[in-house]
Amino acid sequence: MPNMIGVRHVGLAAKNLAALKVFYQDVLGMTVVRETTADASFGATLFLVHPNGEEDHDLVFVADPKAAHTAFEVPSLAELKTAYREVKARGVPIKMTLNHAVQLSFYFEDPEGHLIEIYWLTPVRNLSVGLADPIDLDLPEEELRREVERTARRFGAAAPASAG
Repeated sequence: MPNMIGVRHVGLAAKNLAALKVFYQDVLGMTVVRETTADASFGATLFLVHPNGEEDHDLVFVADPKAAHTAFEVPSLAELKTAYREVKARGVPIKMTLNHAVQLSFYFEDPEGHLIEIYWLTPVRNLSVGLADPIDLDLPEEELRREVERTARRFGAAAPASAG
């Protein structure tokens, strides 16, 4: 397996996003970086970051329990592509590959059905919407970077072309 930075966030199933939002802001001092409504592609979600957090988000709450996951970060796009190829080569079915603009990721399940995300954090920051477009991680790196930039521009963020 490629170099993993480690577990960087978790997505937990939630019944009351509004109550969780107040709790995590008031009790733990977290900041909401993004929210989606029930009509979004993955349903209602709440993305939070710790004060001085280095990630796009540290915790995400999802209304759909099937979207609960553990996310592992890799340090580069090359490492993401390597991880993707190696997971597939081990015969593990890939559930989805997504361009979130703030990250490129792929998802698969462990033997007990827990959803796992492996992602590369792109240079894009501060998007106000939750988004995800399918993406082909078999594309060359330069094409993947262009796709991130296109998605970021579409939602009003800027991504440095040479970063990451």
